[in-house]
This record gives sequence, C-alpha cells and structure tokens, in this order.
Amino acid sequence: MKLDATVMRTMSPLDFTVLSAIEKGMKTHSLVPSPLIATYSNLRHGGTPKILSSLLRDKLLSHESIGYDGYRLTNSGYDILALHNLKLQKQVVALGDRIGTGKESDVYIAVAPGGRQVILKFHRLGRTSFRAVKKKRDYFSFGSKGGNTPNSWLFLSSISAQKEFGFMKALHSVGYPTPTPLARSNHVVVMGLVRGIPLYQLSPSRISAAQSESIFLQSMSLTQRLAKNGLVHCDLNEFNLMVDLSGGIQSKLHESEDAGGDHYVRHSGGESVVGAGALSSNIPMQNVHVDNTGEVITEERPAPISKLEDGEAKPLVTLIDFPQMISVKHPNAEELWERDVKCLVRFFEMKLKCRPPRGWEE
Repeated sequence: MKLDATVMRTMSPLDFTVLSAIEKGMKTHSLVPSPLIATYSNLRHGGTPKILSSLLRDKLLSHESIGYDGYRLTNSGYDILALHNLKLQKQVVALGDRIGTGKESDVYIAVAPGGRQVILKFHRLGRTSFRAVKKKRDYFSFGSKGGNTPNSWLFLSSISAQKEFGFMKALHSVGYPTPTPLARSNHVVVMGLVRGIPLYQLSPSRISAAQSESIFLQSMSLTQRLAKNGLVHCDLNEFNLMVDLSGGIQSKLHESEDAGGDHYVRHSGGESVVGAGALSSNIPMQNVHVDNTGEVITEERPAPISKLEDGEAKPLVTLIDFPQMISVKHPNAEELWERDVKCLVRFFEMKLKCRPPRGWEE
C-alpha cells in the first residue's frame, strides 16, 4: 500500500479531531462506537456523522456493524494522523517518494522546515510475512500499564517506533554511527538522511580488498561495542548497515549549511553519480563525472575526509534499524549475538569475497 498524502489538502481541522478521537477510542475498543467518537471529539450535535462519512470516503476509516455502528482507523488513516501531528510539530512540511520497503516498515524521503531532507520511517507490523511478531518480540509488555495490551497492529507499530526512537536517541547521544533522531509521532520516526547505500548493494568490483576489510572491521566493532554496553542488535546484517564510500565527503556536504536544498538521488549500487545530491561516490574517482542533469563536472573533486593507510577513501558505516534490540541479560542474547556475527561473516565471505589471512577467528 502506497501512502497518498494529497488527501490532507482537503481535510479540515475537524477531520483530524475525529481521527484523534477514534485513535483514543481504539485503545479500549476494537470498533469505536459513534456515540463515543462524538464524546471524545466534542463536536456540536450532528456534526460527527458527516465527518465520518467523509473519512470513510477517503478510506481513512473502516466501518462495521456488530450490534452497533463501530469505526476503526485504517493504515492510511493512521498515517495521515501521524503526518498531521508532525506538521503541527513543525518537523515535516512535505512528503516525497517512498525509497525503501521492508518486512515491517516503509521509508519515505521528506522535507523539514528550511528545506533540509529527512527520512520518515513508517512502522508496519502485521504484514503477512511478519505475523509471528507477537511471539518473537515483547511488544505486548513494553510500555503497557496495569497489564493492558494493545488490541491493534497499529498500536504495536507505534510501540515498535517508540522502541526504535528510544534506542536511536540513546546510541546517537554516546557517539554511535546512527541516523540523527529528530522526532516521533505514533508509528512514524523522523530521522536525518544518511548518505550512503545499503551494504547489500555493494559488489567486489566497486571496492578494494582494503575497503572491504575496513567495512567488516567497523561492522564487527559495532557488535562488540553494543555487547559491552549491554545490548544485542538481533538483526545486524547487510540490510541494516549503510556505507558511505566517499570517505565522508557526502555526509559533510549534507551537514553543511548550503546543503539544505540539495537533491536526493536514489543509488542502485551501479555506477555512481557525483555531486552534492549523490548518496555515495565511487572511489577511486573517474576522469569524467556528470551531475544530476547530465552536465560534465569540471571542478576539482574534494579529497576524502577519512582515508585508509593506502590513501583510499575510508568507507564509513552507519547502523540502522533498532526496534528488535534486546539486553544481554535476555535468555537468548548469546544465541542472537552469534547469529548477527554469522550473518556478517557469511555476507563478507560469499558476496564481497573478503576473508582475513588468519581466518575469521582472528
């Protein structure tokens, strides 16, 4: 399901009031009765039915009759309500394309006030391929009060986002290479844009053996550092690591004041596009480069900020995706930590053809 935010253009403040009332009612009802919606929204008598009809038309609500007229938020309705809250918080002013889809989330590019690009991660627990989440994760006990548990995948997604945002803030505050945590609304996490490409898109032809080894050492260092701090990632693999091959050039450009309006460029892992908007650049540099419009770049390329001993650009690794993290005191912590390590070893050995001279036990 692709999010269509254009419906917000025609919605009134009262529409969002009713959506918020239904969200509140869903905490105790699987289907929220219309009288309760009227009570929570506190609208004038007779105003609620018309708004409910409008929201149903836009597919932001679903309706069932089980002895009474009941309503619940759809995924689209929950998305629109979260976007509205982020807009009120002055975190987001525009929504862009979907740039990633996972088994439990959708990732969109967005624009914050001032033109800076940010990432919106919509948590979507309950997809067919991920129905075992209730058994695998402790979301029913996380943040619950008095033993009450959420009765909807929407609220489980909100708990997932809450956990991810909390872990991201904690890790980022002590210097871990993570996206910058900015805000959260329900099941949506707002974070800074990471310049780079997912590790799984890398191929041996794009990087040298020294760069491959550097990426592996940084990845393993993250697993060890997390363990020393009492945490296990539980899903540390090539899909949850981002790599900036420019040696920090792209990240620096994105952080600079004049990069507020730079263009986002999707990078498929093939030949790189060089410029302030590219997510990553290929090192060593080519003789001829073009920008996003196809024009040849004649300016001298900036030197990598971080370098390896042989002078090559040092790949910079960023850790992403945190909602499944657990404490080292968890009964399965050791097993899950070893699984993370084996996943990394298997990827580097089979995909990047990287193997230390003394073996992996080194």
